[in-house]
Amino acid sequence: MTESLHPQVAALLGRYRRELRDTAPSDALDARMARLVAAGREDIPRRRPPLRRAVFWAAAAGLGVVAIAAGIFIGMRLERGTPAARVAQQEAALPADFSLWPADSVALQIPAEYSAQGTLVAVDPNAHSTGKRYWIDVVVSNDGTVRIDRIVPAETKRKKGAPDGITLQTP
Repeated sequence: MTESLHPQVAALLGRYRRELRDTAPSDALDARMARLVAAGREDIPRRRPPLRRAVFWAAAAGLGVVAIAAGIFIGMRLERGTPAARVAQQEAALPADFSLWPADSVALQIPAEYSAQGTLVAVDPNAHSTGKRYWIDVVVSNDGTVRIDRIVPAETKRKKGAPDGITLQTP
């Protein structure tokens, strides 16, 4: 700190120093501190929380424990109920045409070749082949899921009537 202060900061610090020199403790403050020191620790009033507030929080905690215990008890009863009753309840809630598997899907056959990075890349089916070509069978379901069924090597000449492109599958 060998550098000198900015002139405005030096002026403010000078004013602060003069004000601190002129400050004197008040007689009331001195008397109050003397009373507290002379009285000792026993006479200092302590603030205790009202008993009503503690009772309120204890009751709230007890109610919370009862609610959690009731939830666990009800959950255990439902979980351990008879399996036949649970299946019947679930089947009654489902519509008649409900199925776990999609009813309609689209099957695609995509031509692909290996790229320089070693991955299969989709190519134009009419383009001249630069390497070994493969057919990738993809099924897209009506719920948006995509599934690769199989990857087979493509023949050099395509047979007439071979499935190409999009075919609809409905069970």
